[in-house]
Amino acid sequence: MSLTNEDLLAISEMLDKKLQPVNHRLDKLQPVNHRLDKLDNTLNNLKFKQDHLSEKLNELELTVKYSDHNIRRDIRSLHEDVDTIVEILRIHDMIPLAK
Repeated sequence: MSLTNEDLLAISEMLDKKLQPVNHRLDKLQPVNHRLDKLDNTLNNLKFKQDHLSEKLNELELTVKYSDHNIRRDIRSLHEDVDTIVEILRIHDMIPLAK
């Protein structure tokens, strides 16, 4: 038993009618898909910005550590200079000796 073209066309029309509600629902999902795509793009942008800010924070942390090291070194040097000045002033009797 072989199907004729008319039989095949009838089956095709029946399937089209049966699938019409599914196609209609899929068409309704297009705006949702579009919104999800926009949301995905927004999330990608936020991730990029977060990565960029993370790099900046790491750079800032390194800069602060470097500055802290330099400030501590400078304070030690100033302290040594002050000790030297105090000792010179004591040697020349310009300040009293501490008891």
